[in-house]
Amino acid sequence: MRKKISLIYILVGLLLGTPAEAINLNTAVWGAWGYDGSQNANGSAGDFIIAGGIGKGGMHGTFSDEWGVVGIVANTIVEHGGYFCPYQVQCANKRKKKKTWTMYYWPTGFSYDKCAWLCESGYSGQNCIAQTSTPLTCDETIYSTADSGKFGGISLKTSGGDADQKEQEVTGFNQWGTDPECDVVLGVIRYLNHGVVAAPVKICCGRNNWKSIDSYVNSVDVAVGQQKLLCASGYTANDTGTDCVQINPDACATQNMTFCANFPRESYDSAIHTLEETEEGCVKYFCSEPGKAFPASGDTSCVECDEGVRGGASRNNGVCMHCEMGQYFDTKTSSCRTAKAYSKTDMQYGDGQTKNTVEIENQCWLSVDPEEYANCVKGN
Repeated sequence: MRKKISLIYILVGLLLGTPAEAINLNTAVWGAWGYDGSQNANGSAGDFIIAGGIGKGGMHGTFSDEWGVVGIVANTIVEHGGYFCPYQVQCANKRKKKKTWTMYYWPTGFSYDKCAWLCESGYSGQNCIAQTSTPLTCDETIYSTADSGKFGGISLKTSGGDADQKEQEVTGFNQWGTDPECDVVLGVIRYLNHGVVAAPVKICCGRNNWKSIDSYVNSVDVAVGQQKLLCASGYTANDTGTDCVQINPDACATQNMTFCANFPRESYDSAIHTLEETEEGCVKYFCSEPGKAFPASGDTSCVECDEGVRGGASRNNGVCMHCEMGQYFDTKTSSCRTAKAYSKTDMQYGDGQTKNTVEIENQCWLSVDPEEYANCVKGN
């Protein structure tokens, strides 16, 4: 049994020409969802109910004589999706009054991280606007009602009375204030790993007993309308329209990585690039195929590039470096440096040395190890 509604609250409702307790209606989106404005039901609502149940079985709601259900409901409906949250839809009553109506609450276990914008393919973000670029992040949460899923840990709220009502923040397709009251909302009827199937859902109340009225959800059905596959951020419908798949797998795989300067995240392509982590904690990427590098700054395609002393990929930006005659490619500095010329005498005895300045056992030409010989010639 609920408390009396204040006179001020009733007067506000009358002045606005709407019931004192009513959801917001968005009739502008009826056509986009195939809804015709009727109360006609069109079959089972699938997995809409995640807590509570039809009738008076199981736990009651925030009053001991009111029962309800919990489902994932859009509190904002747009043409290509909606903003979905868990809501408890409870059927209210007042003693000696032959009427029951819907009320909305946050269920036990509610938190805002259980809310999300879910959109049709080609649309994303707040209000599901058309995508103009490839998303660089993915919502990898599993969209299920399991304990570890997006909507896990939700149960019926069984106390609190009228406190903390959420009626005014919910948007629906339609509502009938007759007895019993029925609402048509946009609800989730099936869960996928990274998205849902949503449809217009009709929820109707029922009541019995007198004078102390009991009220409950009498039916939950899919209303006449269109069922749509809606995907989480970073995902889109597969080729058959039956599941949500990653739009850009590379973006999903690297979304928690920090990319170094000169290596834009959006240009990374695992098909041709290899990631390398640096001591600074950021990652760079280079062409996977040996002998290839980027043709220019800002162009991360892979082209043939010189190797060895003639050039190679710069460690600063991955661009191909080509060294001119008389230069060599310094891999430590990723730059072309002027090569030093050694005379025949230098090659025999060391830089600036002669047979008269170096003892026979220290002369370079006697070295058989290439690295040792090179160091001798350089004077190291």
